[in-house]
Amino acid sequence: MAEKLPQDREGSSQLVKSVNQLVSPKNDTMLQGADFLKLLIVVLLIASSIWAFYTMQDIPVYLRTLFPIVGIILGLLIVFYWCHFGRQLVRYVRDSVTEFKKVVWPPKNDAIRMTIFVVIFVTVLSMFIYTTDSLISWLFFDLLLKRG
Repeated sequence: MAEKLPQDREGSSQLVKSVNQLVSPKNDTMLQGADFLKLLIVVLLIASSIWAFYTMQDIPVYLRTLFPIVGIILGLLIVFYWCHFGRQLVRYVRDSVTEFKKVVWPPKNDAIRMTIFVVIFVTVLSMFIYTTDSLISWLFFDLLLKRG
């Protein structure tokens, strides 16, 4: 049974409705469209900076290289601080660094011992696979097909 909200709680129900509208799929597509437009601006910015590098032949090369460098830097700034998914990527990297700092690393001796164990295991396994493959190909080609 759904309860009706009292009249004095109508403001909070409006807040819930506005939050639901913010996270609705309609707004998600609007964000994607806006991000697409921003990415188009970034591509045009980088393309125009590369175009400026090749068309302004009278400017020295060391100054012309600033055009693409500045275009790429501005493009990255637009993507990371103006686009929705750029902010999500920055948040993801920040959270990953935070989680990475929480990792408890094994002592140096344990890490070396485990690394040596893995190298030995991989060597033995690869020798086993090589001998098995050689035996199967010898059986197939030499004995069954007589290609010697």
